[in-house]
Amino acid sequence: MRLCGIDGCRAGWVIASSDPALSALEFRIVPALRGAVREAAAGRAVLAVDIPIGLAAPGPRAADLEARRFLGVPRASSVFPAPSRAALGAASYPEACARNLRAAGRRISLELWNILPKIAEADRLVTPALQARVREAHPEVVFAVLAGRGRGLEHSKRTLAGERERLAVLRRFVPRFDPGRVRRALGARAVARDDIVDAVALLVTAGRIHAGTARVLPPAPERDRRGLRMEIVA
Repeated sequence: MRLCGIDGCRAGWVIASSDPALSALEFRIVPALRGAVREAAAGRAVLAVDIPIGLAAPGPRAADLEARRFLGVPRASSVFPAPSRAALGAASYPEACARNLRAAGRRISLELWNILPKIAEADRLVTPALQARVREAHPEVVFAVLAGRGRGLEHSKRTLAGERERLAVLRRFVPRFDPGRVRRALGARAVARDDIVDAVALLVTAGRIHAGTARVLPPAPERDRRGLRMEIVA
């Protein structure tokens, strides 16, 4: 069984993978999710992916609201409200805003627009049956849970203090992890350091999913119109 933590990056997706003991980490960048999801569908992998799975309309997802409440200020802002499914096929940002406004009563942010193709990709691939092995996770929620805090971490992940804070949490699980060395191997133009750190946090979460110890927000998730659970695990 392979555990995979998957985070979006400039070149597509960065995947941190390992055996359940987290004894040997491997990293790769892929342009698409299909291969990893195929491994999960075959029963050979468990994936924790930082991307919305299950899309609500109208109104916000309870998972996003609960994650924001859990993290508190200022980390709550890292949880983007998931778009409606109607917005996914938009050809432009104004069109996506208009579609989402009609379907969900709100526009979308530019940050959300930038990852809309990745959300659409996941929405095409993940089915309710696959959700036992392909789960939505959010790195900031993961770090808060792994650190034993009742709220988000103190520093932004894009600061030196924030990276050190997150590595201190992760090195309890993967003591030899060095994001700088990994980034040099993968290519600095392809992936940011914080994407690699987030992928390892998601890898640890995949292990918690595999062990049945992951925390789920909300505890009783709603389902969208396709039957997908709208949840965030950590």
